Order: sequence, then structure tokens, then C-alpha cells
Amino acid sequence: MLPLYLLLGCSNNNSTNIEGEIIQNKYSTGFEIIKDKNGFILNIKDRFSKSGINVDTYYLRTDNSGNSNKSTIQIPIQKAICLSTTHCAFISAIGETETIKGISGIDYIYNTKILELIEQGEITEIGYDKQINYEKIISLNPDVVFAFGVDNNSMSSYQKLNNIGIPVIYVGDFLESKPLGRTEWIKFFGCFYDKLDYTVEYFDSIEKCYNSLLNKKNINISEKPEILVGLPWKGTWWVPGGDSFFSNYINDAGGNYIYGNNNKSESIPYTIEEIFLTAQNADIWLHPNAAADKNQILMTDERLKNFSPYDKSRIYNNNKRTSDLGGNDFWESGIIHPDIILRDLQLIFYSNQNSNDSLYYYKELY
Repeated sequence: MLPLYLLLGCSNNNSTNIEGEIIQNKYSTGFEIIKDKNGFILNIKDRFSKSGINVDTYYLRTDNSGNSNKSTIQIPIQKAICLSTTHCAFISAIGETETIKGISGIDYIYNTKILELIEQGEITEIGYDKQINYEKIISLNPDVVFAFGVDNNSMSSYQKLNNIGIPVIYVGDFLESKPLGRTEWIKFFGCFYDKLDYTVEYFDSIEKCYNSLLNKKNINISEKPEILVGLPWKGTWWVPGGDSFFSNYINDAGGNYIYGNNNKSESIPYTIEEIFLTAQNADIWLHPNAAADKNQILMTDERLKNFSPYDKSRIYNNNKRTSDLGGNDFWESGIIHPDIILRDLQLIFYSNQNSNDSLYYYKELY
């Protein structure tokens, strides 16, 4: 932590001198935490460029200090709304599940404690995307709405909540290219509950487990397995970019990602014909959308029965832990357990006695 005297601009264009300490991130690039005597200052970085420009600054206060404006939030918060299941996972890991009062897409929840609270009427559905029920959000009177946006247009739709004094906090964990960078956002959430120290310890323990596995990967293997990811959607096969979080998972686990020879963090579109030409020698095929068995792969496109990896590769999907309604725990608790995902991938890539019983998030498809 570095001592710092900062001149920060509030969202209402006022300025205030702040004495505090920067809490240095190890992997994340999307946020900055400054701890001062009255709480925390959160700088959220530009979500859609690598300019590093601050988009939003929030003052999280443990007392009544600070200006009464949209950028000041009293902590610890008591009521939160989550527009992503990953937000729920972060909050649950902090031990504050009962503060969640609304969720966008409750059918996609896997966490049993959250499902119990939904059943009890303590957590309500607030809609999804263009069908978000703003009146319901207002009636819940949350301290914070944790949101995400894939572009500036989607984020501007929440401005009406900001205008009436309900802070909408944009969480950019999904833009991080490193698995541990995504997990490190738990520190960001910890500030809202005045539990930064707890989340720093939590993250450090996960990082230790992850790096322990990373150091134990079989570097003596002369030939890394060739890895294919995905399945076509409406005629287009989107594959992770070479600097995406999942490409980095594959690299950390000791695999050779077939489409990893680029520095893109976003997904890259290919035609099915292009995949047929370039991925015929894949040893392992991961994440064939929501397929639960090999027959369901063919339901996407019958031409895949002539695709060599369909018969010759080992195929694994990340949907071993799913709820009755289709919630997938890989996209929920996986955000806070990258070490378990890495272990699964290492077992898939290199274990000679691998079985579905030994895997946590993954299962082999037959």
C-alpha cells in the first residue's frame, strides 16, 4: 500500500483533497481502491478501452462524512441488487448473501442458500436486459445496484436509477483477461461491506492455491494437447481470443489453444468451414455450448458428425454443476474459485486416470 495525497474529481465535478492509501491490485486492471480514515474511494476504469481513464469515482463512507451526492455511499450496505450471477458469488463469498434483495435472472442461480431465500420471498426477480422492472427495483429501495454492460448503450439504460438516487455500480470483472484478475474483484465488493481486509485474505489464499497448481503443471510433457473451444451459434463459431481469460486458463493448465496466436481479449468469429480446416487435430474439445451429451452437439449442426474431433477427441463441458432450471455453477462460484477450474483443466489435459468423479465443474461427454 502506498501513501498518497490525491486530488479527485467527484461525479458532480466538485473536487476534494483526500489523504489515503492505494490498495495495489495484483492482476485486475478495471478498478482502483483508495483507503482513507472514513472508508474507501473506488475508481472504476474505462470499461471499453485500455486508456486507463477513470469513468466513475465513488466515496464509500463509514460515517456521515462527505457530500450528499450520487457518488457518496454509506457502508456497510444493507440491500443490494445483482444483475449478474457472478455478483451474487462475490457477495456470498464475503458472507453477505442475505443482503441480496433482487436478481436479474433467478433461473440461472445455482447457490442453494440464494435459492432458499428466493423460495422464502426474500429475493425477487427484477427482470433481464430490456425487460428490467425499474418499478420493482425502486420499491426494493436498494443501497446499490451492481450492474454490467457490454457497451455504452446498455449502460445508459440504467441512468434513470442514478437520477433518483439509487447508485448503479458497473462491475467490469468480465473484461479482465487473467483468471485471477476476475477473482480479485472480490476486493471491490468487500469495500461495500467494509470488509476489505477479509477479502484481501480470501483472495491471497485463492491466489496461493492457484499458483501452487500452476507451479505443479507437468512442464516435462513434450507435446501439449491441442485444445478446441466452443460450438457454432447461428452459423458462426465464436472462439475466445488469444488474450482472453479462458485462453489464459488453457495456457496456465498446460494446453495449446489452437486459436491462441493473437492478442485479442474478445471472442473471434469463424465459419464452421474454417474450424473444420484448422481444428481437425484437436485432442480435447471444451465448452460445446450447453450440450449434455454428444448427440446434443449434432442438434446444433448435423455437419459436425463429419468433424474429426467429434469422434476422435475427448469432449468436456463445464456444466457438471447445474440447477434444475439451468443455472450453471461454473459461471457463478467459478469466479471465486479459479483454482478449482485450473485443477479440473489440468486433470483433463494430463491425467491418465481421469474420470467425471474427479472433476468439479466439468464432465466428459459421451
